[in-house]
Amino acid sequence: MKPAAWAAAAAVAGDYEGTLGGKYPFRLSITNQKGRQQVAGWYYYLSQQKPIWLDGYVTPAGDLWLGEVNLDRPELTERWDGSRQPRQPFAYFHLRRTGAGALAGTWRAAKSERQLPAHLTSYRSSGYAEKAHVGEQTYFKEFSGPVFTVPNFRVSEKLWEAFDIEKLAGMTEEELEQELQARKEEGTRFIGYQGTGAEVAYNDRGLLSVWLRSEQITGGGQLFARMWSVVMDLRTGEQLTDEIDPAQRPAFLAVCEQKLQRQINQYLHESPQDSADTAGLRSQHIDAEHEPTDLHITPDSVTFHHEVDYEGMTHFVRRDMEYEFRLAFTHAELAPFLKPDSPLHRLRKP
Repeated sequence: MKPAAWAAAAAVAGDYEGTLGGKYPFRLSITNQKGRQQVAGWYYYLSQQKPIWLDGYVTPAGDLWLGEVNLDRPELTERWDGSRQPRQPFAYFHLRRTGAGALAGTWRAAKSERQLPAHLTSYRSSGYAEKAHVGEQTYFKEFSGPVFTVPNFRVSEKLWEAFDIEKLAGMTEEELEQELQARKEEGTRFIGYQGTGAEVAYNDRGLLSVWLRSEQITGGGQLFARMWSVVMDLRTGEQLTDEIDPAQRPAFLAVCEQKLQRQINQYLHESPQDSADTAGLRSQHIDAEHEPTDLHITPDSVTFHHEVDYEGMTHFVRRDMEYEFRLAFTHAELAPFLKPDSPLHRLRKP
């Protein structure tokens, strides 16, 4: 990118808020980058809070062109240069700077040619979000995923990345497209990735905990499910994984071991197993080499997961026991083990 073009792109980079047609409030974020596309970004309507991705550029005359990126058909915008009507289906902005931190122009729907005036001013988030707005986004007209938004653009971007379809599916977008195409050609609709369900378990005090379940069906008709939790700090957008103070870790693991053994005893009492599986369960322990994983928050507790694994464990037994042993701590019970600056301290009620 030439220096003049880089300067023009840098001049419009930032966060904005405004309206379309004077009645549709929305927020827009623009970043400048060194690739072929001079600027990129996203916008969302306050009524929906679902991100709509944008690519574009700034002309030497100062015209800013931003075209929507179609998640189902991203190639439609790859060759767009603003010199003609964009390929459908998407919309685009044509904006100019009207002052420091201000943009004005038009938003146009490519399919209908509907046009609305757009007026924006610089936006800066004030304060922390205690809760995230919860929404849903559809990918490739087939799979849905959760969308979480807060007023801070930078934090929202991290939330969108954390729950991106590639992370939910464990596949790239290209692989998903290829799989969908193969299903259509072979008529095997129920083979491969089936989607990921999301359940919000906690969304308060600047913390978000989401329980996820992703399913795959093999060519032989066997179902494989993956379940995990994602915990986000809504004040920073960072994912929380290890919040235990290293100095308190031995004591924490000792308590986890006690909880696990109680759970194993109760499980065997309620669901008797054969001698091999009973011995396998009895061999389970939590220590420095076998630490619990998968932090999860509920309104009343924080839980961790112990994955049962022993020699000779069959697939069916593994499936039955895979998510059976979660170790629960009340918020007050966990607090002494946390790092001094852990966001989980917010869970304790004053």
